[in-house]
Amino acid sequence: MVMFTSAAKKGDAKRFKKAGFTALLTKPIRPSLFMDTLVTVWAAKVQKHSTELITSHSVIESRAARTDVKKPTTPTKSLRVLLAEDNIINQRVAVKMLQKLNCRVDVAANGKEAVEMVAKFPYDLLFMDCQMPEMNGYEATSEIRLQEKETQYIPIIAITANAMQGDREKCLEAGMDDYISKPVKTKDLEKALQRWARFKDRSSNRTQKVTVVKTMTATDPENLD
Repeated sequence: MVMFTSAAKKGDAKRFKKAGFTALLTKPIRPSLFMDTLVTVWAAKVQKHSTELITSHSVIESRAARTDVKKPTTPTKSLRVLLAEDNIINQRVAVKMLQKLNCRVDVAANGKEAVEMVAKFPYDLLFMDCQMPEMNGYEATSEIRLQEKETQYIPIIAITANAMQGDREKCLEAGMDDYISKPVKTKDLEKALQRWARFKDRSSNRTQKVTVVKTMTATDPENLD
């Protein structure tokens, strides 16, 4: 059995595992995440071994590990990236790192600016600090996802000072696709670019209003709707 929840709480994993559930997924649930979960559940059944409760977090982690193996090099194509970060020093450091990774970088000083810039410009990727004035990263992400009913989907990578599973689940619940922890390192940015760079190429020729997918191969971020 797979449980869907709007907000994961501390202790939920043990409680639902004890109740007989195999997986606990936090809404909103994208098709690729659900498919990856079903693959993991089925594999455990076929191999006849019990696993820890499968969560949105564990599926994302597993997907990231597989994708890193398949994409060992930095994307050669220049990506247009938006960095949402209110701290000026952090802005400068992150911009320099991203430029070395062949990115064209714009900066938003808060979540409100990020929402406005995404509506105006076609970014390949958005790095979103979670704690910002006026509108934080979670609120900005939710607003961007609402806008995407009329625009193209953009992968959003959370930048968080916290590495606890509950905080990561909060990022995913807000609509973020991935996360990296502070202090941000070049290798973390590089992995995120490797992981999500292909998404733009695959999604550029289709609109966001596609509602039916007859065939889908799980495990890759390029398959996200």
